Amino acid sequence: MTAFFSARRLRAAGRQRGAAAIEFAVAGAILLLLGLLTAEAARWHGARQIAHLALMEAARAGATGHGDPARMRAAFLQALLPLHADARGTAGALARQARAMGELTALMGSHPWRIEVLQPDDRSFRLHTRAGLKVAAAPELRAIDNDYQDLQHARRPLAPGDQNIFHANTLRLRLTYLHKPLLPPLRTLLALLGRGEDTYAGQALAQGLLPMRVELETEMHTHPLDWARRTPHPAGMVYGECRQLRCDQETG
Repeated sequence: MTAFFSARRLRAAGRQRGAAAIEFAVAGAILLLLGLLTAEAARWHGARQIAHLALMEAARAGATGHGDPARMRAAFLQALLPLHADARGTAGALARQARAMGELTALMGSHPWRIEVLQPDDRSFRLHTRAGLKVAAAPELRAIDNDYQDLQHARRPLAPGDQNIFHANTLRLRLTYLHKPLLPPLRTLLALLGRGEDTYAGQALAQGLLPMRVELETEMHTHPLDWARRTPHPAGMVYGECRQLRCDQETG
């Protein structure tokens, strides 16, 4: 009888150990997944913060440089370098950035980020171009006077709904920046979400990329120039709102 009860206790103990091992494995897998998702969220948040700061640098370059898209692009890419930090310093970061951008371009079949210049727009220049104002940076382009805006506003009554001189001297940018998650299951989920959507953001999702959108406004400190008329535009720079994969006169 004693041997019978001992055998039952041994079998029960074995089952308990097996159940405990399964519970531990499940709990460990859940904790690992949560840890990976937390790391991914932190990585996404850091990328978004740097992208926002880079857009601010682009806007600052535009505000002080007549809205020159080449200057905005250069400032944006320079400010993105911390995302690609390398032990070799700036040269290493530039090389890593070029590789990352090349990989995303291959996935997208289009540029891996996009800055839409939403303002000043064509209406701004139609209403507020100052005749005879030539700027050395591009004397052939229409220019809006950035000086004495209060006086300009007082001297020129506008029809209801017209854009005033203050809005015409405001630079508004919208960035769409593509972020590649590290976790393959997350990229697969994004691809499912973007299936069948024929837009820039939809194509990014279909390739397992997360499109991050940031928009900001800043006051111009120099005469705005109508760079939309000078084509082709620098790669990644788009004039006007564009949701499509490719925009008119977009390069790169």
